Amino acid sequence: MKHQLTVAVKNQSIAVERFLRVARHRGFHLTQLELEGHDDLFHVKMTVDSDKPIYLLMTQLSKLVEVQQVDLHTLQQQAI
Repeated sequence: MKHQLTVAVKNQSIAVERFLRVARHRGFHLTQLELEGHDDLFHVKMTVDSDKPIYLLMTQLSKLVEVQQVDLHTLQQQAI
C-alpha cells in the first residue's frame, strides 16, 4: 500500500540520509521524493510503498533527533 509522508527535518545532509536509511531498513520502498529547503529545515514530501503498517515507519522517524515533524497524507487507491 502506498502512503505519502511530509517530514520536516533539520537542514543537514546527514539528516536526510539518516531518515532515508530508516525507511529502507524498515522495508519501505521509496517511490517518490520531493525536497525543499526553507531556512533551517528541509521539507521532504515522499511516497513509500509497503505491505507493512505505516505507523512502524512514522514511529521510527519521529525518534530521530533531526526530525521535527512527520505528517501522513492519504493517497486514494485506484480501482483495478
